[in-house]
Amino acid sequence: MSEHFWWYLSRSTGIVGLVLLILSFAWGIFLSTRALKGVDRPAWLLGTHSWLAGTALVMTALHVISLMLDSWVRFTLSDILIPGSATWEGATRTAEIGTAIGVLSLYLVVLIQVTSYLRRRMPRSVWIGIHRLSFPVVFALLVHAGWTGTDTSNRVYQVGAVMLAMTTAAATIIRIIIPTRGRRSAQPS
Repeated sequence: MSEHFWWYLSRSTGIVGLVLLILSFAWGIFLSTRALKGVDRPAWLLGTHSWLAGTALVMTALHVISLMLDSWVRFTLSDILIPGSATWEGATRTAEIGTAIGVLSLYLVVLIQVTSYLRRRMPRSVWIGIHRLSFPVVFALLVHAGWTGTDTSNRVYQVGAVMLAMTTAAATIIRIIIPTRGRRSAQPS
């Protein structure tokens, strides 16, 4: 096994996790707005949204665990759990801030996912309020990837990052201009 195995695993699971999270974000918007009405199937959208979010959380867990197992960066449990505590040789202040953003985002992603499993046991307004944290979380994770990612000078990574940012922006615009099902039914026809 390569001495850099954990570093490569951390990088790849972080990237895959971000892609899956942004796809889940877009699927959730398609579901809530019914922007694809006529060609979508709500049950399929919900199932895909849930699968993408759950798989993104698994990739995030692997990302965090592999950072702790990597011998070069040497992240500790407190580095992973306490925003702003992670420092490493050669890290810029921007990278350290980006890492802190990643830690905070981790907490919010877990909160959003756990409350999704419990949504039938909580007031809908609480669940919606927590779920709307997805908007700042996705943008924060794009910043995290851009400020801490070691692949940011790679052209393929750059093109992918721009595509992910554009997907996030487009989904956000769709969410702003198309009302949700609940608000749509309250409007006069």
